Amino acid sequence: MTDSPLLSVRDLTVYADETMIVEAVTFDLRAGETLAVVGESGSGKSTLALAVTGLLPPGLHCEAGAEVRFDGVRLPLEEDRAMRALRGTRIGMVFQDPMNSLNPFMRVASQLAEALGRVGVPARERQRRIAALLREVELGPELAHRYPHQLSGGQQQRVMIAMALAGSPDLLVADEPTSALDTTTTGEIVGLLSRLRRERGMALLFISHDLGLAADADAIMVMRRGRVVETGAAASVLSAPREDYTRELVAARRLLAEARPTAASGEAPVLASVDGLAVDYPARRLFAPPTRVLHDVSATLRAGRTLGVLGRSGSGKSTFAQALAAMQPPSAGTVRLLGAALTPLDATLPRRERRAVQFVFQNPQGALNPRLTVARALAEPLRLAGRLDGLDEAVARALREVGLSPAMAARFPHQLSGGQRQRVCIARALLCDPKILICDEVVSALDMTVQAEILALLARLQRERGFAMVFIGHDIEVVRWIADEIVVMHQGEVVDRCTAATLGAPDRHEETRRLLAHARPLVHAADIATEERRATA
Repeated sequence: MTDSPLLSVRDLTVYADETMIVEAVTFDLRAGETLAVVGESGSGKSTLALAVTGLLPPGLHCEAGAEVRFDGVRLPLEEDRAMRALRGTRIGMVFQDPMNSLNPFMRVASQLAEALGRVGVPARERQRRIAALLREVELGPELAHRYPHQLSGGQQQRVMIAMALAGSPDLLVADEPTSALDTTTTGEIVGLLSRLRRERGMALLFISHDLGLAADADAIMVMRRGRVVETGAAASVLSAPREDYTRELVAARRLLAEARPTAASGEAPVLASVDGLAVDYPARRLFAPPTRVLHDVSATLRAGRTLGVLGRSGSGKSTFAQALAAMQPPSAGTVRLLGAALTPLDATLPRRERRAVQFVFQNPQGALNPRLTVARALAEPLRLAGRLDGLDEAVARALREVGLSPAMAARFPHQLSGGQRQRVCIARALLCDPKILICDEVVSALDMTVQAEILALLARLQRERGFAMVFIGHDIEVVRWIADEIVVMHQGEVVDRCTAATLGAPDRHEETRRLLAHARPLVHAADIATEERRATA
């Protein structure tokens, strides 16, 4: 590791027309080191990554005084041909959504061969190099013949990493590479990137909104509204942040390690129960047998309490929630919901009971009609219920209840932040006066500080209204904080049951221990990172 930086950035400023979106960013990154750039959505993290790699989209441009040097040579950021020669060879990139980067019509082997061809690898050597790259990112050789849609999210991201490694880069830029992945897969991808950095001796520019994922970095740079608010060694930034905004980020993550909300005392009434539930999906081919996706699931839901459903992507969490809400008919077993029994022979639910079960989904942007104002979106369930009197006052009251100004009723969804859109979705569910609220990955797409705000909001609303809540998630720290009882699902089955206090017991199921192993509570992350660096040294 040399003293001179591999990547040196001085006074990098980016404009969108006349609007400054990244302001005077300066940092150094040395070979073999990791710099984590952390901040909320809109802080300028991704724009910074695009700028230093010469990939700014039309309409964005760097100020003339900006200087970016790579291995001592000033980069011609505005000259696409010169930058293209560096990208894919000495600079590799991994982006947030691999499905937007992979060609859906090409097999994995063909896409890797194309990447190798671009960096001058002869055709006769490509098959050998493809096999080596797949081994390096811990994928089996059989995956080379699959299309992207036949891979899991984690496998797709590993293919993207393999493509980025094809040119043996000195610098790897990873822009939110784990934001769409579950906790276990996130831990695996972060561990893979860390191992590849050590083995190859390359520098890693790691961009994330999750401060917990930055613990393994050598240095952390915190951004807000286009500016750098704090830079320092990872251990010092996490354990003793200097700036108020950094302290807010740290406090938001530490919230999950503190005491969770107090559950309703006493034996609360049962609002829903599931006994031996199984769900089949119909086969896509004629005469083929259906596919069973849920197997013998049982659970009980009580007023004022929260059932946490924890598991990796594809474990059956969302299907379980859909069956509980009578959106997916049971193939076996019984669902008892607010006095009504749903069976394979009769899975219909009266309208009154159906309205008493409300969903809040992961993606509020997709859950809100982009052509409706907030007022119309919130008034819609009231109109469907025939409650036409006092609509404006009901909408204003719902907005105030979720911590939004009634003035936001006139806005459209695209004029709101992600956290504000999720609050609108919660308000819409509350207007139906639910007895059961099902929250399906409601904070997984949000920044850390916004996650903490939404979790605190849900806990307060539950205390005030007394509804039961099903909280589905893959982040073990989030689920542990908000849930009274936790079920762990794996491959369509409930494999473990526990409370938040007993989740870390040594006799837990193997899948629970695997989820715990990849959890990254911030209160311990800095100490772990320090110990790992000391062991490596």
